[in-house]
Amino acid sequence: MKLHVKLRDGFNDDNVSIRVNGREVYHRSGVSTDLSVSFADSVEIPVETPVVTLKVTVEGGETGEKEIRVKQTPFVDVWRTGQKMELRESREEVPML
Repeated sequence: MKLHVKLRDGFNDDNVSIRVNGREVYHRSGVSTDLSVSFADSVEIPVETPVVTLKVTVEGGETGEKEIRVKQTPFVDVWRTGQKMELRESREEVPML
């Protein structure tokens, strides 16, 4: 199974890390949103269990954490708005603007 994570709005030259079940699977510096399409970056993560804990952290900023049922909702979009981070899971890939 694969978990598809898209970093969407609210990123501005950030250091971002993504963990699945406590294991770091993504770490990048300089992550910024392209405002014309509301997209900063994406990662496809192979997973072996049907339920995982996904944690997205911006260094010095917000953290979002959510339990994801990968078979039912393999797509997760990450949005930063104001002082919070939202992880939105879905059955199908959400199209970009």
